[in-house]
Amino acid sequence: MTAPGDETAVAEGRGRGEFRASHADREQVIGILKTAYLQGRLTEDEHDARAAQASAARSRTDLAALTADLPANLTARLPTARDAWTGACVSIAAASVLAALLLWHPDDFLAFSLALFAAATVLLAPPITVGLMVGARHQKRSGSG
Repeated sequence: MTAPGDETAVAEGRGRGEFRASHADREQVIGILKTAYLQGRLTEDEHDARAAQASAARSRTDLAALTADLPANLTARLPTARDAWTGACVSIAAASVLAALLLWHPDDFLAFSLALFAAATVLLAPPITVGLMVGARHQKRSGSG
């Protein structure tokens, strides 16, 4: 005899010990597959096929089958809040170096070269940091962090 709501659980696969896969679960498996591909454990075709299967997976059991032959300690590194803070500190330090070099040594070639490097860092670090902050926030909201 089934209780009210059991039909939904059986339809979603939970009646057989399976749980519905979340978007974060799929993203984590896709990250693991990408790491395995980058380490040479999967060919490009294997990676693409498994990533497509992971995107379409409905249960955690389906996802587990895609990584069953990979080492258990193979995990995808997702951005954290600490990465975002590091990026913010790099931006501030680079801006400080840039300002100091331009103010104290305006005619020195080495100082000018360092100032160019600092300027490039000032231009590149903030967008990367914002991306890390968004990634960390998404990870925290999805419950995987």
